[in-house]
Amino acid sequence: MTRISAQRQDYLLLAALTAGLALLPLTGQSNYVLGQATLYLIWAAVVSQWNLVLGVAGIMSIGNLALFAAGGYAVALLGLYHGVSPWASLPVAALAGLVMALLMGLATLRLRGAYTVVVTLAIAMVMYQLIVTDVDCFRRTPSACYSLTGGARGLTRFGDFGFNDIFGYGAAAWGNFLLALAVLAACMAAAITVVHSPYGRAFQALRDNEQVARARGIRVEKFQLIVFAAAGLFTGLAGAVYAGTQRTFGPQVLGFPTLLFLLSIMIVGGRGRVWGPVLGTLCLALVQENLTSMAQWQGTIYAVLLILILILAPEGLAGGLSRLAALVRARLKGGAA
Repeated sequence: MTRISAQRQDYLLLAALTAGLALLPLTGQSNYVLGQATLYLIWAAVVSQWNLVLGVAGIMSIGNLALFAAGGYAVALLGLYHGVSPWASLPVAALAGLVMALLMGLATLRLRGAYTVVVTLAIAMVMYQLIVTDVDCFRRTPSACYSLTGGARGLTRFGDFGFNDIFGYGAAAWGNFLLALAVLAACMAAAITVVHSPYGRAFQALRDNEQVARARGIRVEKFQLIVFAAAGLFTGLAGAVYAGTQRTFGPQVLGFPTLLFLLSIMIVGGRGRVWGPVLGTLCLALVQENLTSMAQWQGTIYAVLLILILILAPEGLAGGLSRLAALVRARLKGGAA
């Protein structure tokens, strides 16, 4: 199968998946189900962009939640202090994610491997510490005094996307779901475009053998900044949608539990695979929702699941399905012959 046909196939699959999921609100699901589905769609969007940096380009960045936080806080701060609607602040959030990504890319431009891990994690942790230690009074009300970022409590009451006002009472849940689905579709379309483009092949060359890539004239620094910028733009947008749909935003998004959950999605789905983030999110969502009564065992079950995936399918679910599809095609060709 040629690259062009593979790209077309991915686009068609994305269109079918988006159309199918768009019908979910029509099946009479509760607001809780739609709310959880909205959250998982946002996480899948975030991992689809992280996967471009870590999986496709092979840059060992684990600080991409800082890009997510930049977009979310842009919406929260503009809404709370300036009354800007989340709709109007979406471009600002995307730009905030882009700027944060470029700063992270510049900070790691000459670093490789474990050094990149340490620096990107340090950037996210510094951002976390600055937020949770922000206790100075910035906004005073008759009953309390609030810091600029809300500190460890985070920010609330900065507005939402107003689906109840647009479509009527009770429409917020399915409106938020469809918006999150649109963001995931945009992120996946961008990821598909990048992976099948000359840039994607350059990223993969840098991941597989940087010395050979340099010898072929690929400028590492240029392509590293490009992949960070692309991921930052859409990750900031996902952070904005999270803030507007959840109506709260705080430093917990930068915590280790969130980081490990998203990293698990990438590993289970398949690092470097276009559809890995979607498959990984689906798998962990099913596990998480069926373990609500066993919260104390979730960490252990995640660990066992990761071990099994790494042993049985090192390339993740997407890699395993690709090998299975190739085997089926080979058998069919052999039978036809």
